[in-house]
Amino acid sequence: MGCQKEIVKQIVAGGGDCVIAVKDNQPKLLAAIQKPSFDHLEGDRKDFKHQPHETHEDGHGRIGDRYYDVAEVPGDFACRKDWPWVKAIGCTVRITRHANGSETDEVRYYLSSRSLGGRRFAEAVRGHWGIESMHWVLDVNFREDDSRTRQRTLGNNLSWLRRFAVTLLKRHPDKDSLRGKMMSCMLNTDYLTEVLLQQHI
Repeated sequence: MGCQKEIVKQIVAGGGDCVIAVKDNQPKLLAAIQKPSFDHLEGDRKDFKHQPHETHEDGHGRIGDRYYDVAEVPGDFACRKDWPWVKAIGCTVRITRHANGSETDEVRYYLSSRSLGGRRFAEAVRGHWGIESMHWVLDVNFREDDSRTRQRTLGNNLSWLRRFAVTLLKRHPDKDSLRGKMMSCMLNTDYLTEVLLQQHI
């Protein structure tokens, strides 16, 4: 959490802005964000000016509904002393209905260093999800978190190569999974050539 504060402090001091996710390991901060949202839902906070946005997608055998809500940070924000740069707080709810009839949901909370509209907040959050999704792919398929490389330049180069490999594999039109495409590259040099040269037969 301290590291997160320092990173954000540098971003804001440099004239930038950011939206960061608040995790369960920050219980005080999480509670400070949840309270105005819950009070609003229960009708106890009528002055809570928020901007909602929602998206609905159907693909890959599932239906995804995403609901976004962002508001200016309230005057009685409990963590203002520790997070003075916060201008807005946001909440997202992602509901996914799978082909087998099951349903999953996920709720997340965010801090923003600038006031945002509902649509712009949604774009920032989707970008954040994309980064986390890429990290998951790298960890599962390339075991990036298990890397024992300690030399910074070498580590950065290997990280760039892994991301480049993921991009090439995703661009191949084969409907197989990422791991399946990796196995095909290992077992078939023609397939590997197609992936590397982006020349799909």
